[in-house]
Amino acid sequence: MWVVVFPEYLRSNGISAGEAGWQFGMMAAVSIVVMTLLAPRLQGLPHTTTVPAALAIMGAGAFLVAYLRPEELWIAFVVLGFGNGLIDVFVNVAAQGIESGSRRPVFQWLHAAYSVGGITGALGAGIALTLGASFRTCLAATAVLLFAAAVWNLLSPALARVERLIQERPARVSLSAFARSPVLIAPAVVVLFAFLVEGSMDVWSVIYLRNTLGATVLGAAIAFAAFAAAMTFGRAFAARILFDLGPRRTILVSGVGSLVAGIGATIAGTPIVAAVAFLVLGFFIASAAPAAFGLVERSEEHPAVAIAAITTVGYSGFVVGPPILGWLAQTAGLRATIGLMVLATVGVAAAGLFTPRNAGDPAELDPDPPVSPPRG
Repeated sequence: MWVVVFPEYLRSNGISAGEAGWQFGMMAAVSIVVMTLLAPRLQGLPHTTTVPAALAIMGAGAFLVAYLRPEELWIAFVVLGFGNGLIDVFVNVAAQGIESGSRRPVFQWLHAAYSVGGITGALGAGIALTLGASFRTCLAATAVLLFAAAVWNLLSPALARVERLIQERPARVSLSAFARSPVLIAPAVVVLFAFLVEGSMDVWSVIYLRNTLGATVLGAAIAFAAFAAAMTFGRAFAARILFDLGPRRTILVSGVGSLVAGIGATIAGTPIVAAVAFLVLGFFIASAAPAAFGLVERSEEHPAVAIAAITTVGYSGFVVGPPILGWLAQTAGLRATIGLMVLATVGVAAAGLFTPRNAGDPAELDPDPPVSPPRG
């Protein structure tokens, strides 16, 4: 929803792209503090408390973004950062517990559903704005859905059952996991660059299509929905399509394929060409983070701490990225922001080269594992 209404958000509040970049940076900084210092210390609470609370806080942030005055919007992004930091840790940790206990794939479907949200949110916002709805109405609708999701998870039998599967609830600073398990460093860097690409698309892709390539609101929404659909397909079926290559080769293929697609999007002269490039980009970048998170099981670190550590480093891409992207959009144009995204795909491939070779050998892996590689 946000990626489509973002241009209206800027115009209505009189905010420049650079100022918006600092808002995103503030949100990401709060998220990292929450993931690093707070979330590991809340592991003693049941998932039926932490997951609904995270969703409700995120919903409150969405509502505040819609209705606060421009000079007060920093409050909204602090709230969003708090909720997002909790979501990134506790939803993944809960999914990991359910998957490990049930011995059934959970991560890939969880994050495929995230991309389905991208499809429905983008198309819904595109149609709503075309019919005359305000961006505030769209964001308020998102807040309502987040509150509904919070209630649903509060009453979830699956979350209640997973509590019985948790043997240990660590309360350590997540970044200390890298000192204990250096094998986590390479996948963390992969996730960092993959998140930078996804974060760039989630904010700047539609405004690039509309302001630089002249796409309509609905046309730009459809283009982003194509990207999200490719992400959905890649996340849902990556275990069968690419994971037979092993995590290392999967990451390399993801980085190279994303690089080619990113170059196509950067040099595109029409919205249709850019939309096709976004679709290809979505498929390839979708497999980078799941392959990287799949290496968590190869470390000796507790999964909750390992996931929090990798996610924290990955999310730091949003700390550095938004101010730079906003500054580039304001000084060099929106095409430059997409160009920076291309450089991030190079980072995915380069980090993949440092993944241990035995982690990429399909002969080392069960061809039909009972538990799918974790998604990030």
